[in-house]
Amino acid sequence: MAEAYRHLVISEEPPIGIVELNRKRQLNALSMALRDELEGCLGSVESDDRIKAVILTGGPECFSAGFDLKEVIETDFRAFGHRAVEFTERTYHFKKPLVTAVAGVAYAGGFDLALSGDVIVAAENASLGRPEVRFGINPLMAKLWLRIGMARALHLSLTGEFLTAQQALALGLVDRVVPAEQLLDAAREEARRLSQNPLPALVAVKRAARTVPFLELRSAVEYEFGLTAEIIAEGSVKSSLAEYARALGIIKG
Repeated sequence: MAEAYRHLVISEEPPIGIVELNRKRQLNALSMALRDELEGCLGSVESDDRIKAVILTGGPECFSAGFDLKEVIETDFRAFGHRAVEFTERTYHFKKPLVTAVAGVAYAGGFDLALSGDVIVAAENASLGRPEVRFGINPLMAKLWLRIGMARALHLSLTGEFLTAQQALALGLVDRVVPAEQLLDAAREEARRLSQNPLPALVAVKRAARTVPFLELRSAVEYEFGLTAEIIAEGSVKSSLAEYARALGIIKG
């Protein structure tokens, strides 16, 4: 994570890393340059053995207002959409646990980026929503329905309503709400809690979460047992299983 970035601020606190969006004057609008940097940064983190969990934040005042609308208007949308899909896949399928820390505005593409978090911590001043329908554009529902169910996702997408942090918490859209001045500390707490667990298991859980909802029961169970088999085949987990069995009294001595 040591690379220099123009639109990101990186902090290393092993076993966690903190990535902060840094286009504050533009409300952290997701320009192509920022998206490219974030994709590259996440790729570097995946290969950094010191980092087991990552916090993604926009700072204490604004998470992100969404894609850079100037670029949306001025760019051929077929090309823009292709890169936007790649960015969405890269952030959503980031292998390691990701905590998104959301303060202020998280709208449209910024809202969708927040949904890449496995744990979402919101400041009391957060405002979240998908206003695209108000401007005649369909908002993305792919991540949202997995988070809160299709009925609620459909309602939010059709109305374009904004949610306060407490309303988002009641819907299960965010996991925790804290005062704005405590946001980063709360996110650190969540990231460090996740990083206490072995990384192969964390990665497997994330892979299952992204795949299982689209499989029928037998295929889903087979897929998850396959992930377990991969971990056990590596060998390191067997001693942990034996220790656990001894603690339960299943194995003596």
